[in-house]
Amino acid sequence: MGATYALGDVQGCCAPFNALLQKISFDAQHDRLWLAGDLLNRGPDSRPLLKKLFNWQDRLQIVLGNHDLYALSRWAGIVPAKKSDTLGTLLSDKNAGDWLDWLRQRPLLHHDEALGWTMVHAAIHPDWDISSATEHALQVQEALCGPHWKRFLKSLWAAPAPDCWEGCRNEEDAQRFRVAVFTRARYVTADGRFNWPSTPPKDLEHIYAPWHQWFFERQPSAAIICGHWATQGLLVHERLLALDSGCVWGRQLSAARIDLSKPQIQQIDCPTYVQPNH
Repeated sequence: MGATYALGDVQGCCAPFNALLQKISFDAQHDRLWLAGDLLNRGPDSRPLLKKLFNWQDRLQIVLGNHDLYALSRWAGIVPAKKSDTLGTLLSDKNAGDWLDWLRQRPLLHHDEALGWTMVHAAIHPDWDISSATEHALQVQEALCGPHWKRFLKSLWAAPAPDCWEGCRNEEDAQRFRVAVFTRARYVTADGRFNWPSTPPKDLEHIYAPWHQWFFERQPSAAIICGHWATQGLLVHERLLALDSGCVWGRQLSAARIDLSKPQIQQIDCPTYVQPNH
């Protein structure tokens, strides 16, 4: 039985990804790799990265992030390219359909009872225990795996997500809310109202807290691996591994070995991706 490593957001930064795997002596024949979403886009090498992951799929556990859903929507012709889009080389590859069709069927949440960890890209609603969160994530995965997946993706972009579960008027709203929680959430109020932009309005900052503050107060037995929040940076607590350390912004790419009683963290610097001053 090999080691199990979890990595934060790679975002198409294939060279740092390869370098970090070399640093941790990752063995694709025996070790397992968990990736906390946002595999693609912004970085320059989404194509070779996704090709490698597709070939390693038997050793991988992936959850989808917001950039992965955006990549799937671009592939499906649902949304136009954003200014930060770096997916052109991937989408023009003759094998892109096979790779992205495989990616489309990945979950939004993974729970491993033996290791004791649950992985999502961004967050879990503070009121959802692991069992109910798993059910919410399964609702999204079933839609993405179903015959009407393009219609489902299109519906996600058709209207804003409600900021609370009680604000969901129909199943489309519910799906938008689920996807937003799992792939975009950062701040939430004590009564479960999320702020989807990156920071709350100044006049309301006092009522918001990082999602994990409320979550661990209400779900004291859960242990979560996530990414998404580069500005928060690497957080290593007893029951939280927040692994997005901003590789695509020129900071670090982080990995945690999670099959040990105490996770071991390894990082590499990503200076190539430092953003120029504007």
